[in-house]
Amino acid sequence: MTASLFQRLLERLAPQGVDTEEAAFLIRDLATILESLPAIDPATATGKLNLLGWNGITLDYQSLQLAIALIESEKTTSGNACR
Repeated sequence: MTASLFQRLLERLAPQGVDTEEAAFLIRDLATILESLPAIDPATATGKLNLLGWNGITLDYQSLQLAIALIESEKTTSGNACR
């Protein structure tokens, strides 16, 4: 499931110039943002990403939800691996 979420998110971000490698770093930065602001809206998330140097990236609602689902899925997967 994680791979399909990543692929769907990448398909949405690719028109903005984000490739596979960059997407992993973008998701990492977004995960950090979500730790402090879990109920963030797409416009605010975009602004926070811009402050981190992700200029030209605009998250819409669907992209943000895909990213959140991916991050949560990775947390669950890595949490199970530790048990």
